[in-house]
Amino acid sequence: MALNRKLKNNDFDFRGVWFPDKLSLENFEFTTKADFRSATFSAMADFRSATFSTEANFGSATFSAESDFSSAAFSAKTSFRAATFSAEADFSGTTFSTQAGFGEATFADYVRFAGAKDHQVFTDTSQLDLQFARIEKPDRLSFHTLSLRPHWFVNIDASKFGFANVNWGRPRINEETSRLERNDTPSPHHLLAIACRNLAVNAEENQRYEEASKFRYLAMEARRRESWRGFAPWRLSWWYWLASGYGERLLQAFVVLMVLLFLFGGMYTRVGFARWEPKVATEADAVFAQRDEVGAPLPFKRALTYSLGVMMLQKPEPRPATPLAQGLVILETILGPVQAALLALAIRRKFMR
Repeated sequence: MALNRKLKNNDFDFRGVWFPDKLSLENFEFTTKADFRSATFSAMADFRSATFSTEANFGSATFSAESDFSSAAFSAKTSFRAATFSAEADFSGTTFSTQAGFGEATFADYVRFAGAKDHQVFTDTSQLDLQFARIEKPDRLSFHTLSLRPHWFVNIDASKFGFANVNWGRPRINEETSRLERNDTPSPHHLLAIACRNLAVNAEENQRYEEASKFRYLAMEARRRESWRGFAPWRLSWWYWLASGYGERLLQAFVVLMVLLFLFGGMYTRVGFARWEPKVATEADAVFAQRDEVGAPLPFKRALTYSLGVMMLQKPEPRPATPLAQGLVILETILGPVQAALLALAIRRKFMR
């Protein structure tokens, strides 16, 4: 057969070829470039445990029946760009050592990317591209026991995908956006923010609340760093980030609350508080009564409890005697409860059930 002769001669140029019957290349080793661009697989395409030592290109190929790439190994750049998978596609146990491109591909049925405890589908040098892929049934695209990166999901809505036992690592905005920039992706911060919001929706709907919190933070952080390298104190969002990590960082919100407590407590040891209050028994006494308008600073321990009382809206005694002391108390009356509310929000989002 012509197929066997080409395989025997290491001629893997199958551009535009029609495969009317089942193609079984299980355990086959492609030692040179495998080119299946615009090929049509009318029956099952079986590439189980196949090895692709160099580039593999399935761009614009049509898989009309089941395609099985489970346990296959792609050692070089792999492209399924604009390919059409009309039936189930299985990439369980597959290894993509470098770029795996599925941009603009069409998936009509189940698609599985699955690893195992001792096997990773995507390595440290891998990169998955799903940009502008058409997923007709998003809930049938699943990722199980894998290491993934948020920037792999730009320009595609991942809010309905199936994620189970996925390791997202500790993604950093600069690293994620620089990867997109190297791929000439426009507006990397903006697109990363959208991708992370979709991933956050997915995680929250599946009750993975800590993961949802992480993605919400990444989305807000990507937008913040889109201009001025993130330094924009004239924006409310910048203060929201500083105060509590957008309501997502529990420790940060707690530390800022403690800073406010000690900061105002320290300032209360430098401004005047009333040392006495006039005793007014009659209207005549009120005319001649004089308040202490100079006051005296509070001792440090007393200042801390006073600061705590102000935060809790308790109106502690003594009253501020000077305009500066009054201004500080008013400011803490505003900032303290707001920061406490941000701390409560961070706790709720982290442990929401």
